[in-house]
Amino acid sequence: MAAFGAFAQPIAEDEIMDARRAKLNEVAFALNGTCQYFENQLLTPAECKSAIGMKIKFPELFQASEKEEGIGFATYVLTILIPKGEKDLALSLPQMYSSYRLWANGKVIAENGVVGKTIDECKPQWRPQTVSFQIQSDTLSLVLQIANFHHAKGGIKESIYLGKPSLMNFKRSVAVISKSVESLALFLIGIFFLFIYLVRHRDKATIYFSLLALTWAVRSVFSNIYLFISYFPDFNWNAMVRIEYLTLYLTMIWAILFLTNLFTRETNLLIKYALVLSNALFILFTVSSEPRIFTQGLKIYLVASGVLLAYGAYVIIHAWLNERVGSGLLTITIVLGLNIFGYDIFVYQGFSSYDPVIFSAGYVVIFSLMGIALASYVSMIKTKPSKSSSLSYEDLYKNN
Repeated sequence: MAAFGAFAQPIAEDEIMDARRAKLNEVAFALNGTCQYFENQLLTPAECKSAIGMKIKFPELFQASEKEEGIGFATYVLTILIPKGEKDLALSLPQMYSSYRLWANGKVIAENGVVGKTIDECKPQWRPQTVSFQIQSDTLSLVLQIANFHHAKGGIKESIYLGKPSLMNFKRSVAVISKSVESLALFLIGIFFLFIYLVRHRDKATIYFSLLALTWAVRSVFSNIYLFISYFPDFNWNAMVRIEYLTLYLTMIWAILFLTNLFTRETNLLIKYALVLSNALFILFTVSSEPRIFTQGLKIYLVASGVLLAYGAYVIIHAWLNERVGSGLLTITIVLGLNIFGYDIFVYQGFSSYDPVIFSAGYVVIFSLMGIALASYVSMIKTKPSKSSSLSYEDLYKNN
């Protein structure tokens, strides 16, 4: 799990991170600095003492080599100076690509999946976790083995955080609760509007919004902290990754159809169906290929998502200028939704840090406001709106 809130930055000299001045009971300490790196080697703590490695930045994905990008295995060794007297510690561990084993001062304290030197030996798993342990010295030595033969990326991309168990477990609990609330709230919103669609209004925008909320409710527990895997750790990794990617593409399709059905006069049908088709092709690609293959397509998909965000902004601005009935609150919420979704993509790519509270609260607020606005919109279409005395953008240019 990527830690959130305030955190301290280390002072690194060579391969040593200095946390002696850190207040580990108040602020999570980010293990960002330099480490020893042993490419194509899975070393135990004892073997690291006599091996020769190279100095690299940490965290870091696997270094480029003659092998396929992201495929391989390696060992990272971190040395951290701890404040005197600190014995009880905890680490917040993010997802790693795609299996790992971690030692602290010679003792195994955490594992995800099974590391190995071949695809047959490895078993991938993404289960971000917080682990507590004790040390008997003022120096913490971490030996981290990572192996990947199943994903386009290999190694570790996000920071590991160090702190007192009480602090780190609190952060973990907050992340779990916020993600649970987000998933449940979106599920209930989706079910509510599905009911509205079935028994009251057969408006397409209603069913598309329902599907949008339900799909994102599923995605929320299959991404970021991977809450579903916390409760079902033996769930098939290939299926989990497919669900994460498929829900992303389906979310885009429902968002396109929802937006264009709300603002039909501002919609370009060619662009609409081109965006839907592109996401459908990514769905087909994900279903028909292995994770090592289809995860490589995310870089290309970012271009498609950028086009969608730009087109969404275009439609929204024109709907606002045309003073469409019920477009005020919908426009505001859709703009906020586009922003937070775009921010989610940036976080996934490592361009920004992940804050579970902001993300979960943001999505709950966005979907709640959109639901209120959609309920208002559906009821408004029953009656003829009063004519505005002010000129709209359409009034000014309809005769030109």
